[in-house]
Amino acid sequence: MRIPRFSADVETTLIDEETQRSIERLRFTAPLELQFRAWHFARNLPRTRASTAIYLGLIVVMTAINMLGAMAPLAESVLQPIYVLRIGIACPALALILAATFLQPLYRYFQPIAALAILVHGVSVMWISAIAAASGNPLFQMGDVLVIVYATLFVGLLFRGVMTVAVGLVVAFLSVGLLLGVPASDLEFAGAVLVATGLMAALSALRVERLLRANFIETQILNNIAERDGLSGLYNRRMFDTLASRLWQQAQRDQEPLQVILVDIDHFKLFNDHYGHQAGDHCIRQVSTIIARAAKRPLDFCARYGGEEFALVLYAPSGTDPAALAEQIRRETLALGIPHSHSAVADVVTVSVGSAIAAPGTKRSLAGLIQAADEALYRAKQSGRNRVLHVDAGNSDTPTGSFKVVAIK
Repeated sequence: MRIPRFSADVETTLIDEETQRSIERLRFTAPLELQFRAWHFARNLPRTRASTAIYLGLIVVMTAINMLGAMAPLAESVLQPIYVLRIGIACPALALILAATFLQPLYRYFQPIAALAILVHGVSVMWISAIAAASGNPLFQMGDVLVIVYATLFVGLLFRGVMTVAVGLVVAFLSVGLLLGVPASDLEFAGAVLVATGLMAALSALRVERLLRANFIETQILNNIAERDGLSGLYNRRMFDTLASRLWQQAQRDQEPLQVILVDIDHFKLFNDHYGHQAGDHCIRQVSTIIARAAKRPLDFCARYGGEEFALVLYAPSGTDPAALAEQIRRETLALGIPHSHSAVADVVTVSVGSAIAAPGTKRSLAGLIQAADEALYRAKQSGRNRVLHVDAGNSDTPTGSFKVVAIK
């Protein structure tokens, strides 16, 4: 990874220049942008729900109090349209935001939904403010500022959403104020306050979003470092254990078979000793690329299982020959043509492959499935290496007596 330059907005030692430019532009590539928005939404979800529920509750309570005749400084003729705006527009807009935090199909579209709902809610507040100001009570105009604060601090709108809300509310306020004949002095003062608030909110949202995007990328990088093997780029052994356990449980629930393929580079120690560690590292990376290509489907995954040993886990493997993919890995490794003059098998690098599959309803545990693949690999190496051996581990009578069982949950 390249060492990045530093900027006034984002200072980090983990983010390269290209990614930093994406942060400054507030836009990642499409897949990463979706991940960022999902991450940001999940972080803000509890606060958004709580603040929106409280805000909605306050409006309902205040309206009820006003309708009962308490704390109503305006004439009833003025309050009637205010009630309509609150109950008919402001509350449904907030209810839409609240619903978008509970309905999972709407999660992906939360930002535009929230921006539009806040803008509609804000316009109703602008209208209420203008009605109050036209009746000689400009104190109601504090609601204009509160809407922008709510959008910026509590809902987690990103910069573009905040800008849309701020500009829309300023235009709405001035338009409604002129339409209802709000005194020019009140309109100028309130408009200036609203413009200043919107500008500060936009600058704050810009700064915060850049920091959020930088934090997201750094979190992704650190998670990747923790989960991945630094040399091969595949998952490390710890992640193999975690993911294998999850996939095994899902396979049991879905009644789907699970296949484990273990790949070992033949006579790798001799290769490393003769050609050096750099050549050994290059060899591991080349074989890792072949294995990574084999994990094509969403639930399949591969890992570096040991020094020169790799693991591939296939969920509900397709095809009539369960050894076909393992054989493909063996052939592609052979086709690399990496010289190995000290191998007793061939003059190029080869691999031995052990494969085991457990069908739905098997009595075999995950530990037993992995052990079956491990023993298949062991027998493939005993039989001369550079070959594939596949076993059906689903049968509880399948022998696995070569190794002691190590419990794996």
